[in-house]
Amino acid sequence: MFDELIDPKDGQLDASSYILNNAHGFMPVPFLITEPAVGTGGGAALLFFHETDEQKVIRLENPDKVSGIPPSVTGVVGGATSNGSKLAGVFHSGNWRQDSIRYLGGLFGGSFNLKYYAGSSNIANNFNIEGLYFLQDIDFRLSDSNFFFGANYVNMGSSSTFHFSGDIPGIDPIELDSRDASAALKLTYDSRDNQFSPRSGIKAGIKASFHDKNLGGDFDYHEYTGFVHTYSRLSEKWGLGFRGDIKSVSGGVPFYAKPFLDMRGMPAMRYQGDRTALVEIQLSYDIDERWTLIGFTGTGKAIEDGNSFDDAHWQTSKGAGFRYLIARQLGLRTGIDIAKGPEEWTMYIQFGGAWR
Repeated sequence: MFDELIDPKDGQLDASSYILNNAHGFMPVPFLITEPAVGTGGGAALLFFHETDEQKVIRLENPDKVSGIPPSVTGVVGGATSNGSKLAGVFHSGNWRQDSIRYLGGLFGGSFNLKYYAGSSNIANNFNIEGLYFLQDIDFRLSDSNFFFGANYVNMGSSSTFHFSGDIPGIDPIELDSRDASAALKLTYDSRDNQFSPRSGIKAGIKASFHDKNLGGDFDYHEYTGFVHTYSRLSEKWGLGFRGDIKSVSGGVPFYAKPFLDMRGMPAMRYQGDRTALVEIQLSYDIDERWTLIGFTGTGKAIEDGNSFDDAHWQTSKGAGFRYLIARQLGLRTGIDIAKGPEEWTMYIQFGGAWR
């Protein structure tokens, strides 16, 4: 087993052989949780990697090559955190027909203790939300291009309990025990050199999600998303990444489904609005083929209905971290990021890139 954790190419710690050569059973993978919204914690996943015969032949015949198409993965996952939040679920991520079809599906149950900030208020309202989350997502490559057309369906039944009685501004009582269902159409462009830890290329997309009572939910509203992630090599050692992201909702959206600024250094749901916009820049420096240092900064706004873009405040974060190439043949890098947001310092354990 320990021999499989050493790369014969450079004699360094590497999990490629262990992951792919043991693809005949479930592999336990422990992980840490460092999301500031739920506290610190941990859990474990049992992962089953489905490497095709063709992928295996290519890997064994080209040990120095990094696979551009990741193997399909089936997993069972569970975790808990210091504030009492917990999650368990099953999922499958598949790549079929030489990456012409991409699929992601899962069923998750959880209970999360979070904070809700009504409007632009700085007063935190503690609440618990628990329920089941069901996802089906598929993308089809358009001919031999880098464009994908896809669709997904999401159904989430939830029950929310605030830690005090009384009405909370902006929350309809029906939202506390409800079901939210949506169908979405999306168009994605993806020229990244690796899906786990890209170093060059572009991923960009637009998506329109339609939440409707006819789909099995209790709400009628629309959600629109646009994003672009770019990765480029400035030189052999230096790399630069850029991220832009916009989201907007219209209609009777429940409080927990409003967009929020999703950046390192900012807890989930801390800065919510009916519209959000953000940008991030990340600079990387390769110490060698295994170790990479990174620095990043970003800023964004969460805008409520009735307010203009200029009315909202910029929320900025910055930080630094490192990555280690833990699975060379998969191009998978892992590491730690330390980020400072508007209110606090946070630490993140990263598997792959920070931008999803």
